[in-house]
This record gives sequence, C-alpha cells and structure tokens, in this order.
Amino acid sequence: MRKYPKKIIGKKAVIRKLEPKDLAQSLAWLKDHQVNKFLSQDFSGFDLKQENQWYQFIQSSHNDMAFAIDTQTGKYIGNCALHKINWIKKIAEFGIVIGDKQYWNQGYGTDAVKLVLQYATHDLGLRKIELNVYNYNGRAIKTYLKCGFKHKEVLKKDHYYNGRYWDTYVMEYVKHKKEEKDV
Repeated sequence: MRKYPKKIIGKKAVIRKLEPKDLAQSLAWLKDHQVNKFLSQDFSGFDLKQENQWYQFIQSSHNDMAFAIDTQTGKYIGNCALHKINWIKKIAEFGIVIGDKQYWNQGYGTDAVKLVLQYATHDLGLRKIELNVYNYNGRAIKTYLKCGFKHKEVLKKDHYYNGRYWDTYVMEYVKHKKEEKDV
C-alpha cells in the first residue's frame, strides 16, 4: 500500500509529501495562465475551498499520492503526483507541474520525474507509469523521453486550447527487467 517517504533528495530537487501549508501557493500556480495551459484541466476557476477538498480527497485515497517539489534550499517550486494507482496491476498515472516559472528549464522537473519514478518502481513496486501530455508542450515531452518514457499512443485533436484542437500524447514508463531483479 501507499507510504510516503520523509524526503527524496535528488541532484536538484527534493520530493516530500504535499502539506496544507503548500495549498495557497499551489492554487496561485493553478490560476496562472502560463502554468495552467499545460495541466489536465482548467483550474483557473478553483478557489481555496476546492483546493482543500482536493487535498482531503488525496489524503484519504489509497490510490493517489501528491508530492511537493522543493529546491535543495527548501524553496517550494511545484507538485507531482501518482494517481489512480492500481496495486494489483502495479500501474499508475503521473502528473507534474513546476509552478514557479523561475525554475523552468533548469532541470528541476527532470530530477523530480526521475525521483518519483525511482520511488514508484522500487519502493511502491509499480511496474508501469503512464501520463498524458499535449503536443505543444515540447519541454515536458523532452523531459519525459530523457527520463525513459516512450510514446504509447496519440489521441488526435483530443485537447482544446487557445482556439484550436491539439493532439494528446499518451506516454508510458515501463520498469526495466534489470530494475525488477534489483527489487
């Protein structure tokens, strides 16, 4: 079952359990148009009450885990999560947002993805992680490929944004045989 680590420390990022103190900042990021356009839905209309309800849901769920992403100096810069964890099939969905735009294009997202994949496969025993990404999010696609995700499927004209329809790429990370032996 799910168990949160105290902290997972990487080369740049630190992953920890998302806490109530993070919610106001997280909500501000969700309302930022430049951040929001990359997310799975439009959260710009959310308020703190809805953010707290989501947080309570995540805390009570046995199939979802939400993490904060900090810098090595402790600055909170984003979130990532494992959703819809199927403990029998050992699969989950992944999502990430570096909300603090000062930290875009500096490797924090890549490091955070690698840390969560390591945790998911080694500590939680998951074998496959999936995600959706829009084809206009080249930075994220490059990161996911660098972290070992592969293209699984293209959902043609699946996402409406900024007056037009965009493709959604379904990507997956499958635990390597070597990793399975290490566990």
